[in-house]
Amino acid sequence: MSSEIRKEVILERLDRDQRVSVLELSAEFGVSGETIRRDLKDLEAEGAVRRVHGGAIPAGRTADTPITERIKLNALEKDEVAGLARSLINDDCVIFLDTGTTTLALARRLVGFKKLRLYTNSLRIAQAACEHFGVHVQMTPGSMRPVEQDLVGYDTISYIQQFHFDMVFMGAGAINADYGFMDYEEDEARIRQVLLKQTSHSVMLSDHSKFGKVGNVITAPFARVQTLVTDRRPPDTIARALEAEELEVIHG
Repeated sequence: MSSEIRKEVILERLDRDQRVSVLELSAEFGVSGETIRRDLKDLEAEGAVRRVHGGAIPAGRTADTPITERIKLNALEKDEVAGLARSLINDDCVIFLDTGTTTLALARRLVGFKKLRLYTNSLRIAQAACEHFGVHVQMTPGSMRPVEQDLVGYDTISYIQQFHFDMVFMGAGAINADYGFMDYEEDEARIRQVLLKQTSHSVMLSDHSKFGKVGNVITAPFARVQTLVTDRRPPDTIARALEAEELEVIHG
């Protein structure tokens, strides 16, 4: 396939998905990642795309979709996942909810507790959880990301490393049979990798739209996580990979 045809296909993918991954495109076209990066560099020079870590987005779009927009996507599915995850939590637990729209849906469902302790690096999650009597909320320090409305960085990670959590609930940018749980931003992936070391029970929350996607950062292999909560059974290829690693799957 010529470079010009690849570029046309890349633009079609961008128009459809609003983001392309170097890993995904190199696998699709059967070429090296360096070849795809050259294609993206040429398209950026033409003003057609904007390169970001691990891929590209349309030229007129910022790197991150605001959380206020993502909340509206698959809202019913995320609420279903939150309801399933809520049943895993006992009173008198210490839990951590990281940044994400599905973890935010869980925070909104934390009713009926008397002495639940919740840690988070998300302003929105903290605000939602504070509305429930019986949930004590503690926020991490860190550098504010305006788009995500959360706190990240060295201070965040250093703070988390001081604690042990009974359970951590995390979002995932992508779930891939070959790479495991993936993300699009390093800040999110690094925090999740630290959380996995600080808990007795790790739980990934995701609606079905994340299945089969490829992110920019490999956050964790399936074997590193105890439970996945989702709204429907994963596709066969992913289901087999999850089963091989004995990862518990709870789905609607």
